[in-house]
Amino acid sequence: MKAMTATTSVRKTQLERSLETREKIVQAAIKMMGLHGYAGFRVADVSDAAGVSRGAQTHHFPSKAALTIAVVDTLFDAAAESSRQRIANITPNDDVIQAMIEDASAFFLGKDFTMGLDLLAAAERDPELREGVRATAKRTRTLVEDMWIGLLLSRGLIREDAEDVLWLIFSAIRGLSVRMLWQFDEHRFERLKKTTYWAAHALYEEKKRESVSKKIRNTNKEN
Repeated sequence: MKAMTATTSVRKTQLERSLETREKIVQAAIKMMGLHGYAGFRVADVSDAAGVSRGAQTHHFPSKAALTIAVVDTLFDAAAESSRQRIANITPNDDVIQAMIEDASAFFLGKDFTMGLDLLAAAERDPELREGVRATAKRTRTLVEDMWIGLLLSRGLIREDAEDVLWLIFSAIRGLSVRMLWQFDEHRFERLKKTTYWAAHALYEEKKRESVSKKIRNTNKEN
């Protein structure tokens, strides 16, 4: 029994060390990619930056695409968790439209989204990277959108209307952020962000009224 316990303990320590090494490599890759972009990203530089052997790096990430996908997974998962926390902290009296715009701005104006665009462009030339990046983006952003839609449903909207509100906000902020890559105009961005707020808020209030009216009509029919 003691021998079995000791073996289990050793295996757990080895697993912890393996996970720590993997995390060091990913964090080093994130730093290097942030500094040099994907075009200047050299896998050979990562192991030195992480303080691990090249063999250890290859063990965890046998290809540049595999390491890059792990970077995307880490960044987008962290962004999704930030959104989850923001949504969890919203109270019934909070302005859900403003919260959605703040969440969209935090992601689409952040360095992680810019890095993601860089990777998506590079991924077109690498099938493994393309599928991995797209899968991660779809998984994490769908999760975030579903959480916001769930909140809008709890506020009285039907799913189709909730999706329309979300599409309006996220598409507008995403489009503005991409525009800012080549035409940086912070004042105009803030002005159009306010315009997006009022348009989305008007749509939200209209759909809530329609939902209430529909429920009243259905109740009257049943009676």
